[in-house]
Amino acid sequence: MIAILVAVKQELKPILRLADARHIIRQEHLDFYEGTLAGQPVALLALGVGKECARIAAEMTIKCYRPDLIISTGFGGALQDHVNVGDIAIGAEVLELTSDDGQDVRWRSIPPAKQPPAFPANIDGFRLHTGKILTTDDLIVKAKRKARIGQATGALTVDMETSAVAAVAAAHDTGFLAVRCITDNSHDNLPREFNDFFVLGQLQPSRILTSIARRPRLVLDLARMGYRARRAGNTLAKFLAHAVTQCQPPTH
Repeated sequence: MIAILVAVKQELKPILRLADARHIIRQEHLDFYEGTLAGQPVALLALGVGKECARIAAEMTIKCYRPDLIISTGFGGALQDHVNVGDIAIGAEVLELTSDDGQDVRWRSIPPAKQPPAFPANIDGFRLHTGKILTTDDLIVKAKRKARIGQATGALTVDMETSAVAAVAAAHDTGFLAVRCITDNSHDNLPREFNDFFVLGQLQPSRILTSIARRPRLVLDLARMGYRARRAGNTLAKFLAHAVTQCQPPTH
């Protein structure tokens, strides 16, 4: 059994289109989609945005399914110039940002209980990077901050859930893999309102509408990010369909 955890439904929908996972099981407040992806048994979950949502969902996933492998996946922002929109970043090491005062950047590493699966350097149809993945408490919206953190940590990409899932997997001696598809380049500035769109890990459409009313040009930024997200979602789903066949032997 492989558990695939993403943050939001926009990341989950493209995977569900490739999966045969119509059986929905509700565990407390979480909806797991059970079935197969590329012939491998999987449980799929949109867990919510942020480390606390990720920690709770990872604990519930292990309690309910005892998976052989948890894949923490979804979208990520590039922290290095050579990592571009649409690229796939695979985590050889998971970092968690502990402080950033504008000058001094500090972080810690989350050691895995088991070595993550390895992938070939070149897979047709995908541009892959293997290295560090960084988790932060908030969305990094300014290019200058991306550059500073990327230079300090050496991380390829940043997200808001991976380190929490990795820590839970390590505590339960469960296999873990981090995979991110890039939706914004290191030189891109994102709308400052993005961090206000989520409450308790869930996207709040009313907050988006309020922000658009205050700054109508935000519609253009959201349209561009939506287009990138759709393309990244399809790329990520196709890569995961390939990845699950490499992570686990065929089912007997």
